Amino acid sequence: MPFELTGWGIAAVAALTVAVLVSVVGCFLRVRTLLPARQLWGLLLLAALFVSLGHLLAFSSLWQLHFPVLLTMGIICLTWGVLRRWALLLWALFMAVEMLQFIGFHQYGSRINSLVLAETFEASMEEAMAYLTPLNLALMLPLALLLVLFTRLQLRLFRNSTRTELLNTGMLFCGLCGVFASCLLPTGQTVNYYWPACEVPELVNAVSEALTINEATINQVEGLESPADKHSTLMTLEGREGVVLVLHIGESIRADRMTVNGYSRRTTPFLASCGSQLINFPTCISAACDTCQAQIAILTNGRRNIYDLTPGMQPTVGSVIDLFAKHDFRVYSFFGRRCAQKLKYDRVVQLLTRHSEARFNAPGYPWTAVEQMRQVLQEQDRKQNLLLFVNNEGSHTPFGYYDLENPPFTPTTPDFQNPTAQAEEVNNAYDNTIHYTDEFFRRVADLLEGRPYVYLYVSDHGEYLGHDGCWGRAFLGQHPYLYHTTDGCKVGMFVLFSPEFAALRPHFAKSLEQLRCNSRMTVAHEHIFHTLLGLFGFSTPYYDASLDLTSPAVQPYTGPQPPKHED
Repeated sequence: MPFELTGWGIAAVAALTVAVLVSVVGCFLRVRTLLPARQLWGLLLLAALFVSLGHLLAFSSLWQLHFPVLLTMGIICLTWGVLRRWALLLWALFMAVEMLQFIGFHQYGSRINSLVLAETFEASMEEAMAYLTPLNLALMLPLALLLVLFTRLQLRLFRNSTRTELLNTGMLFCGLCGVFASCLLPTGQTVNYYWPACEVPELVNAVSEALTINEATINQVEGLESPADKHSTLMTLEGREGVVLVLHIGESIRADRMTVNGYSRRTTPFLASCGSQLINFPTCISAACDTCQAQIAILTNGRRNIYDLTPGMQPTVGSVIDLFAKHDFRVYSFFGRRCAQKLKYDRVVQLLTRHSEARFNAPGYPWTAVEQMRQVLQEQDRKQNLLLFVNNEGSHTPFGYYDLENPPFTPTTPDFQNPTAQAEEVNNAYDNTIHYTDEFFRRVADLLEGRPYVYLYVSDHGEYLGHDGCWGRAFLGQHPYLYHTTDGCKVGMFVLFSPEFAALRPHFAKSLEQLRCNSRMTVAHEHIFHTLLGLFGFSTPYYDASLDLTSPAVQPYTGPQPPKHED
């Protein structure tokens, strides 16, 4: 077998070669044009520490680290040669970000990227605090100590070095890396080989893309015309029937964690007891793992997330709620705490619910909204048609919205500090939040008992719960965008109705029956807008029967989705 020089052997040989070369030059020419051998070995140690604690491949692909180590040695020298002691500030900031990324990767399975940053930019203080746990704060202390150590090592290592020595040594190592890249690296290597040179532009691009995503999401909604601007009619109601539509965009509930979809635990006991009044959709695909983009797809005629530029996939008209408001439905909106952010989420959802007579925020857990609804119902004429829009936290990270004193599933931990190490507790907490939300459904149904009501629920997105090594949403480690390739994109969806609603008009009874016939097909957020129009009998140029689940002409969802499991 021919001898192959790979891994740390290349780094050792390269460093030894440089050290011997420097020693020979120093002995025969008596001129120091490069760093002396002793400093080179110190530089190698410093670079190895940098890479081991900052590079995500450090423990998953140990044999590949020779190249990043040599490149780090070269870049350290070049930055010190150009910036001198100001390089300390640059490296301290860079290593702080990289260590945080390293901790996040190994705890949650996701690295810093544009979607993570986009979510961070709109996160509330409550969501941010979910990650400032005792464990994560404890990890910050050694991180700070390591940064101090790196600073002292650099100062000690380069205190007597000249600019010429640093620049020459930096160019030498970068040159060696160029040779290795041409001759030794395998074909098709990823940018991770070129850490840290690749990291700064990737981080800058991630921040830029995140800001662009958030701005584009807001601009998209602001630029939509209202569906109420064009002629429309409501064929079924005259405005004095006392119909109540509850349109509930839930938070982070996976379809496969609901009892009504075959889950072994009783997470949705109320829904399971509803019998023929419940029309459940076991396979609903969410448009995006971002709340705002999901809301746009649900409430407008948009069909995909903001990334999909295929003709016909982006919305051309605004919120369906506008049409209900135009036709004498009084609109009231009930939110959790997040609507007070004054950031992307708040701006988007307020545009989509701009015809609300009043907006309510739950100061505590989501059950608070039930009493707020009771107040609205008591103050309204019983014959007034109402639209109650709900969007509360539900099963959002950190999975803490449930009765902490009497959790149905234990052991449990309502935090997100180290989910991999506490997988059972975190999954129990997640199931508890669904059980809690099911109780919310029951309380609202009891509140509306005797009224002609229809309750349409759909979750905005799902969550990763340790599947494929990832926690949270969207990106899976260092892999591409994988949201629609796993069951994390399948979300809860159902329609609950009262006998009074079904009996109010023949159109309602017929539409509900057709809705039940279509409930086994694969549906998606794109169906909601048109289904509401069809269920209530709206006539508008924006209606599409192929996306109306109350129509026999409806077509199933055919967009991005995970592969079907074989039984």
